[in-house]
Amino acid sequence: MLRVGVLAHAPIGGRCKPGLLEAYGAGWVAGLYASMLRDTLDGLQAIDADDYVVFTTAEEDALSVLARHVPAPWRLVDLAEPAPAARLERALSSLLGDGGRALLVVSDAPSCPTEPLAAALAKDWDEGGLVLGPSEDGGVYAFATTALLPEIFRDAPFGTPALLPLMRARCIELGVNVRELPTWYDVDRPSDVLRLQDELRRFPERAPRTAQYFVTAR
Repeated sequence: MLRVGVLAHAPIGGRCKPGLLEAYGAGWVAGLYASMLRDTLDGLQAIDADDYVVFTTAEEDALSVLARHVPAPWRLVDLAEPAPAARLERALSSLLGDGGRALLVVSDAPSCPTEPLAAALAKDWDEGGLVLGPSEDGGVYAFATTALLPEIFRDAPFGTPALLPLMRARCIELGVNVRELPTWYDVDRPSDVLRLQDELRRFPERAPRTAQYFVTAR
């Protein structure tokens, strides 16, 4: 059994993607994030899974906003846990349930190819093995496992370039077998927006809703 999850925020101006607000208006950023989230969800449906879940820690007044951007077969789950490590552990625990495999993906790398991820998930897995999707900034855009393994990410420096090296080192210490996907980038800074815009100008099929947003939004 495979369950797929996405970590998401409500696309509300001033609350999502704060690192972009220095260069773009709050409303425009919210629209961009909504487009990236929907492209992420649409793309992941190319992976055959038994359940599709969007996880959030949105405030109560924002849940209804996010729900409008979560189409079937996705379902929305509020983790009610602000700490990144605890949020990740709770999401993985929910996906793993009483067995099977869990895939957890970020919502701000909409052009990331799903083919390598689907191929990795289709292979035979070692019990407790991991699939990691490294981000160029030192983070992780995808995390798949058959076991919870909280020792790998507990008290980890989320949001910093030290995250990925620490997770790799902990996997070695614990003897956990790791498969790594191609490195990709997520959209956290204004320079990332320009990079995504240039990429989608050439390859709009990689994230069609976001590509259209760049063309039509002002």
